[in-house]
Amino acid sequence: MNPWFLSLACLGLLFPSVSEAEAQTSPAETTSVSELPFHLSSGYLIQIEGRIGTQSNLKFILDTGASITIVDQKIADKLKLDRRPAQSFNFDRKLNWDSATLPELQFGLVHATNIAVFVGRLAEYSEFARSVDAIIGMDLLKFANFSIDFDSRKITFHPSMQQVTLVASEPLMQCPILEVQVQGHPVHLIVDTGLAGIVLYEERLRRRVPGLRTVGHVTDAAMGGRVQAKQVTIPDVQFGKKDREVPVLLVPSPAPDMLPGIDGIIGVAVLQAHRVTFDFAGRTLRWD
Repeated sequence: MNPWFLSLACLGLLFPSVSEAEAQTSPAETTSVSELPFHLSSGYLIQIEGRIGTQSNLKFILDTGASITIVDQKIADKLKLDRRPAQSFNFDRKLNWDSATLPELQFGLVHATNIAVFVGRLAEYSEFARSVDAIIGMDLLKFANFSIDFDSRKITFHPSMQQVTLVASEPLMQCPILEVQVQGHPVHLIVDTGLAGIVLYEERLRRRVPGLRTVGHVTDAAMGGRVQAKQVTIPDVQFGKKDREVPVLLVPSPAPDMLPGIDGIIGVAVLQAHRVTFDFAGRTLRWD
């Protein structure tokens, strides 16, 4: 298992089928602020407690890199949910799931009803999800901005002041986009709480950064055990006012119409921040 990734399943959720992406429903409006403790699993995954129907004190991982929420099969079995076959698309293959409609799901400020989700055995997809009941994706995270305080291990949910919708063909385009300078050139990255490192689309990166420089050896790797990648170290990468030398994975770029203008994905842990705030309506990220 590549330690950089929550699961191959979440990578597949980058590009779900359009019919699944259109099936989402909006939660009830909320105006208050909610604060919850969280557990930092595997050094970077944000895990909180939530509720699905009558099942409470469940373990949820918040994953801004997944477009659709996925619930473990044991929860669907307990709730006796009707299921039907569904698929999501990985970089080089399709992933098979069940899909179901949850009667109710709640965490922080988000209280949603009749939500279309994927259902599967999470433990079969990732060792990091063996004790997890659900991975919460952008279909639900978009409804409440939140701040992660790594020092106090608390996450604060703030009501979004604007209506937020996802584009079915590009579900992750609602994620905050971080611009970093790579050797003096702007590179645009989706911010992913389910990722430990940095994944860059090689062809797009080389167009952005002519004459891209790396240091050390280039090592062959496999993303999720399947997609071929190169592990390299890139110098002169600027985060805010700091220049760093960072290890990254270079992977083939997606089709031009997928995530246009996006050069890769960055995990929150890479920022080495005390506090990170996600604003989904404004598609911005603040950290200190």
